[in-house]
Amino acid sequence: MSTNACTAVAFSAQGGRSYSVTATDGTFGNRFVDDVGSAQIGFAQTGELVDRILVTYTAGSCAWRLIDSVSQITLRTGFGYKVGSTGPGPYEGKIPPITIGQNMVLETYTAAVA
Repeated sequence: MSTNACTAVAFSAQGGRSYSVTATDGTFGNRFVDDVGSAQIGFAQTGELVDRILVTYTAGSCAWRLIDSVSQITLRTGFGYKVGSTGPGPYEGKIPPITIGQNMVLETYTAAVA
C-alpha cells in the first residue's frame, strides 16, 4: 500500500477552511482533519452552510465523500484534482449546499498509479 498527500478546502459564507490527510491507497478510512486544530469537519464547521469542497492530491486518483459517521449515509461526493493539473478553476467543486452537522466527516479514497 502506498500513501498520497491530500488537501481539501470547504467553503461557506464564513470563508474556506483547510483540511489535510496522508491517505492510504485503497480505503475510504482516510479522514481529513482541520489544518489548525486537527478537528474533523463536523466539529470545525458545525452549523455552516457549505456549498463548495475542493480536494487536491499528489499522485494516482482521488475520490472524496462527506458522510454521517453515525448512520454511515453518504451525503455528498466528488473527485479530487491532481496537483499540477489544469484544475481546479475558481468555481469548481460546487456541491448542493449542506449544513454541516457534528457527526459529519470528510473522507478520501485514493488509488495508486499502476
